[in-house]
Amino acid sequence: MTHRPGGRPVIAAIDGSEGSLRGARLAAEEARLRGAALELLTALPWSSLGVVASPSASDLPAAVLRNAESMLQEVSAGVAPVAGAGGVSWSVVERRPVDALREASTRAQLLVLGSRGAGGVAGLLVGSTATAVVPTAECPVLVLPDDTSVTVSQRRSVVVGVEGRSGDEEVLGAAFDEAAARDTDLIAVHAWQDVRVGASFEVVSPLVDWAGVRADEERVLAEALAGWREKQPDVVVREVVVRDRTAHALLAAALTAELLVVGHRPRNRLAALGSTAHGVLHRTSSPLLVVPVGPSPGR
Repeated sequence: MTHRPGGRPVIAAIDGSEGSLRGARLAAEEARLRGAALELLTALPWSSLGVVASPSASDLPAAVLRNAESMLQEVSAGVAPVAGAGGVSWSVVERRPVDALREASTRAQLLVLGSRGAGGVAGLLVGSTATAVVPTAECPVLVLPDDTSVTVSQRRSVVVGVEGRSGDEEVLGAAFDEAAARDTDLIAVHAWQDVRVGASFEVVSPLVDWAGVRADEERVLAEALAGWREKQPDVVVREVVVRDRTAHALLAAALTAELLVVGHRPRNRLAALGSTAHGVLHRTSSPLLVVPVGPSPGR
C-alpha cells in the first residue's frame, strides 16, 4: 500500500529500529534543506516472517501490514514539522529490503539508511542492508552511523575526499551543495601515500624528494577545487593534503564533522565498494554520503 504525493523524494528506510527512526529524522532535515518531499519506506518480505499456507497463519500478512502502516503513520506525523513544505508520505512494499531499496534509488534524489548493529563486533557500525545497498544504488546514499561509539557536541563542517581523478567533479558538486545548504565550511582531504607512492618504495628509495611529491599532491587538490571555488564563492574551503591511507585520513578529518562525502563507482548488482568507501562506511562516526560516480550499473 502506498500513500505518496508527486515529485522526486528523499526516501528513508524504516524498520522500526531506533537507528532507522534516527534516520527518518535526519531524512526529514535533508528533505527540508532540499525542498523535497520525504517518503518513509518499509519492506516486508513475507518469507522471512515465517508465513506458511495454513489457516493459523492466514491473517499474519494483513496484521503485519497494518502494524507497519501504523508505525509509518506515527513516524510520518513525528517528522512532518521538520520536513517542511515538501510533504511526508509513506510506502509499504512486499519485497526483500535490499531489493526494495535498490529500486527506490532509481526514483529518489537521496536514499537515507539508519545504522544497524553488527552483532556486537567492535568498530563495525553499519549492518548488512547498507553494505548491500550502497555499492549499487543509483542515487546518493546517506548512512547514519551508530550513535554509541562517539559523542560529539555541535558537529560542524562537511568533509569530502578528493582523489585527483575522474569522478571528483560529481563528488565535489555534492559536497559543495551540502556545505552551502548547511551554511558551514568544506574540508577537502587529499591523501597521497597509497595513491602516488607506496610504502615499500619509500623503504628502498630514501632519496625520494618527499617535499616535491607533497607539492605535486597539493597542486592536484588545488586544481580539483579551482572551478568550484568560483561556482560557490560563499563556501569557505579548507584544504588538507596528508601522507596517509585515504580511509584513515578521512575518518580522522570527519571525527567532528556533520557530514563525510565520498565517491563510489558502481559497476553491477554484485559489485563491492572500493576499499576507501568500504573502510569509511564501516568505521565513520559521522553521517556518510556516498555519491555514485560514472555511468549507472546495468540492471
